Amino acid sequence: RCFNPNGLKLRTYFYDWDNGHRYILNLRPGESYIRLYHARDKEPDSFVPNANGKDPESINERYRLRGNGEWRFKPNLHDQKEFDRVVYSAQNVTIKPGEEGGLALAEGAERGTTIFKISSANVMTGLDITLNLGGESDIIYYGVSRDNGLHWEKPHREPTPPWQTKVYADQQVKGAYEVLVRFELTQRVVIKELAFLTSTAINSKAQPHLNLGKNTIYVGAGEQTESIVLWPELQGDKYKQMIVEERNVASTKKHNGYQGTLYPTKPKEDGYVVYRIDGSRDLTRVTYGGRFYNRATKSHIDLFHSLDNGQTWTKSWSLTDTAQPWDVIHYETVQIPAGCRSVLVKYLMNSPSPSHDACSIYALRIEANHQPIETSVESVEISFAWKEGGQERSHTQLVEKLPFKYTINIGGDDHPVIKSLTANLKGARAGVKYGYSDDKDVGGEKYVGVWQTLGKNLALHKKYTLSHPSKTTWDAGDPDETKLTDGIVGPTYVGGISYRYGAIWNPKTNPTITLDLAEKKSCASFGLNFHGYPWWDALTAQIKDKVEVQISDDGQNFTSIGHLKTALHRKDIPVNFMLPDEETLAGHTFRLIPDKPRSARYVRYLIFSDRNFCATEIEVLDSIDLKPFDLRIAMPDERP
Repeated sequence: RCFNPNGLKLRTYFYDWDNGHRYILNLRPGESYIRLYHARDKEPDSFVPNANGKDPESINERYRLRGNGEWRFKPNLHDQKEFDRVVYSAQNVTIKPGEEGGLALAEGAERGTTIFKISSANVMTGLDITLNLGGESDIIYYGVSRDNGLHWEKPHREPTPPWQTKVYADQQVKGAYEVLVRFELTQRVVIKELAFLTSTAINSKAQPHLNLGKNTIYVGAGEQTESIVLWPELQGDKYKQMIVEERNVASTKKHNGYQGTLYPTKPKEDGYVVYRIDGSRDLTRVTYGGRFYNRATKSHIDLFHSLDNGQTWTKSWSLTDTAQPWDVIHYETVQIPAGCRSVLVKYLMNSPSPSHDACSIYALRIEANHQPIETSVESVEISFAWKEGGQERSHTQLVEKLPFKYTINIGGDDHPVIKSLTANLKGARAGVKYGYSDDKDVGGEKYVGVWQTLGKNLALHKKYTLSHPSKTTWDAGDPDETKLTDGIVGPTYVGGISYRYGAIWNPKTNPTITLDLAEKKSCASFGLNFHGYPWWDALTAQIKDKVEVQISDDGQNFTSIGHLKTALHRKDIPVNFMLPDEETLAGHTFRLIPDKPRSARYVRYLIFSDRNFCATEIEVLDSIDLKPFDLRIAMPDERP
């Protein structure tokens, strides 16, 4: 309904269209991030399970919806200055230089604490921590917090020796976008080396793509600021996990999607929840808000913030309107004066009819920003890896000043299959080679697609004959010889009910379809929509079916004009044709387009197939137009 203008006028709700995350790619020294365009594996640390405890992609792995990301972070524990650049906070610890040195207790201290922040940009699925410990035998404690240090998972003890230990914090981090990891050092222990591997899940369809030919890459940076984000779940009393105070509120057991879930429980009394964000350095601003439902007369929802630990509150915004639409997304940004490291945020509701369908909150999000230790932008290394036909290739660019644009040229016969994208500050990866992996710049022009415009289908509702009657396998069948010109074309994604829209024949039947256009017509294109079983992909040259096209004026003497084109490339797909999520083409209207229109009354399709062959529609067009169409992306520096 979102594409129906009439539907938009009648609609009231967004149905969670605001769901999503603002990706924050905060790269630090010693850190690299790789995005894999398809799922890394099926291991539990590669996905956040759905309600049934399964990999969301397991519904149908052919869609390849899930990719994975890997953050590798190895802080320098042998240089105090470098350590200070990446640590979130530290107390009573110091860096001891030398080969046997590392992170240790400060002189005279009995216990020290170090906290590192892991910002994953995408949703976390697992976290591996590797510790290389030195010193004498003692105990090290570590813990994980999902709410900026408000709560910590029960500390874990790691005895030493062994001197090297690997910690798996998968369950503690699943579903989070940022966590804090705290280490507590006692006497006689030194952390010589520390490494984090954070796994994430990403939307494989939303990654930057490279085409055949010349590609322009833009690398830029936003405001240089650190971010602290609270994005709590509200349903089923889960709002309680991150709050510091509440009054007169409850949440529905399950979020129904078209009404809020957090609501006041007593009529005409304030109900509220309070969240707290503490920064390791001075905060500069806070942006808070969410999605709100306000329907009952005299109901209202208010946003408050406090910079003095709740002694005074400032109202930022109030929703009092109860007219449609009862679905409001709103955020407020508050600048914070210097010297403040803590902010409280209050979401308040009041209604004469306390219920989730009268006055409630769908979702909320709070983001506080603070200045990083340093704001200078260092050199960045960007690497793309792809498969070009059967050849593995990659390109790495050193970006020394932002913003920056550069070119990657792709060769081969078709668009490449992108495997990964990696970003890191210079020096975070060893053995990096700049330029192309094979030292070959294949050159080329920018690829420009085509926009396809189809004319009238002359075959619509015309009569035809079949040399062999259709079988009825999988609900197929064409006893009246009408299905192939009824205007209902089979899908591009086959299986299931796809066969019921056409006629089907067993392997090696090799039927012939003869179409009568009723009179001589000028024909610009000859097509047949078909698929079969096994499923074959036209984009990977799997289709072995041969379909010869013959034309005639009298129905007796036929002349062959060629075969339908079944071996397609991705570059052949018009920009206004959408491939299925599987990124294959198992069912399609395959065409023969002569160099000039041909005149004919009868059109015959001679089919040669070694599989179950299903035809769903005959197409004879009076015109077909393929015009260049450039799907340009306006780079940030090109905008007015």
